[in-house]
Amino acid sequence: MKYSLILGAIGLTLSTVSGQNMLGISTSRYGGTNRLYINPALAADSPSRIFLNGATGNLHLDNNYVRYQAPFSLLRLVTDRVPGRYRNADGSVRFDESYTQEINDGKPKNGTLSGEVRGPALLIKTSERSAVAVTTRFRGIAQVVGTSQALLSSLRASLNDGALYGIPSRNNQLNVNSNTYAELAFTYASTLLEGDGQKILMGATVKGLLGYNAQHFINKGMTYRVTADAATPDMPYLEVTQLDATLGYTTFLQNRGISPRTLLSTDIPGVGLGADIGLTYVRQYDSDSPSLRIGAAITDIGGISYKGEDYIYTSAQLDQSPIRFRGSDFINVSGTLDIAQTVQQKLSAGRSPDRTRFGAGLPTSLNLTVDYTEPSGAGIGLTYLQDLRSVQAQAVHQPTLIAVTPHFDKRWLSLSLPVVYLNRGVSVGASVRVGPVWLGTDNFLGLLGNSSNGIRPRGLDVYGGIAFGLGRVNDE
Repeated sequence: MKYSLILGAIGLTLSTVSGQNMLGISTSRYGGTNRLYINPALAADSPSRIFLNGATGNLHLDNNYVRYQAPFSLLRLVTDRVPGRYRNADGSVRFDESYTQEINDGKPKNGTLSGEVRGPALLIKTSERSAVAVTTRFRGIAQVVGTSQALLSSLRASLNDGALYGIPSRNNQLNVNSNTYAELAFTYASTLLEGDGQKILMGATVKGLLGYNAQHFINKGMTYRVTADAATPDMPYLEVTQLDATLGYTTFLQNRGISPRTLLSTDIPGVGLGADIGLTYVRQYDSDSPSLRIGAAITDIGGISYKGEDYIYTSAQLDQSPIRFRGSDFINVSGTLDIAQTVQQKLSAGRSPDRTRFGAGLPTSLNLTVDYTEPSGAGIGLTYLQDLRSVQAQAVHQPTLIAVTPHFDKRWLSLSLPVVYLNRGVSVGASVRVGPVWLGTDNFLGLLGNSSNGIRPRGLDVYGGIAFGLGRVNDE
């Protein structure tokens, strides 16, 4: 039971973007279509006439609730290479509660767990002043945002051994969102103004979205009492008497794996639209002078409409029939869907959903960038991504971050060392590109940390891919 609840409730907060932004690629002049996810105007700044992205993948975890200190690294955990001495008889990982250490600063907790695959993509410079691009992407994101530290501490104790008494009667907010979807996008960018070595670029992206899976539980607050069961006094239960919350979920991916057949199914529960828009100022007088790029964009505007079950809970609905939760209710849960269904069955057994459709917003963000590069290829970039969704939004979020990225960029070689401030913590990454092959991380120590080496990471990040440009524009 402890293992299931730690993975279900806390595993969400050992989360992803988050270097899910692949800063080593997206801030490189030779990043091609990967730059467009931060600012679509950069399509018109491509140094290559044609850019092809074969496949680029990213896995990201980040949180501000616990530090990881197991005897094996997070990289071994997520790649299923944990040594046998840390596994149970059935082969599952024996994950002890002591493998994580709480960050007890009393502040709201956030976490993201995400994976992303950027599939085939093509960018073409249609002239010296404009470009078009077609991109594809598949994303899976699960997040906890703005959640009470006291509530997570109680859940971490697995609702066992009297831990229910520690759940706060106030300040018990819990905001959980997950979304798994694919997108097909079209980008157009052009030069608005140009003269005297300076130009202003503008770009926009429109996205068609297919949604496969989404859950949300937005708890604005609950009132409860903890009571000892007469039959088992050492196993108290939590009785909820008032609740202001929304709970929704889909079941399409239940008992299904991610496969081409699943992705192309006619029963996909979600459809939606999205958009990005951006401006970039470029100053470079000639190829022998340094360049300055300043950009601003709003990305991931929009959302997905899902067919699913959506429940709205108010205090009036619970006054006459309080709901009881016991630790045993969560013995066999695994994953966000199982948790959502367990909570729903307890809160509203036999009740029809209030709605059979619900919305899941995209991680809308304001992106500001500045980059200065010498003719030698050495330079430094500043990236600021600001989450534009409210804490209790029914949407996944782009975690707010600031990154400083020293870099070296040439046509066949790129190196970068992003330093990222995210979730009140700092991480250092590294990225390298040789020809068409990229490999990098926005959290290098997160890959290696364990209890033996004294590194206590709050997440990990790794990405890689194959992408390359063909032909040169005149200023190259």
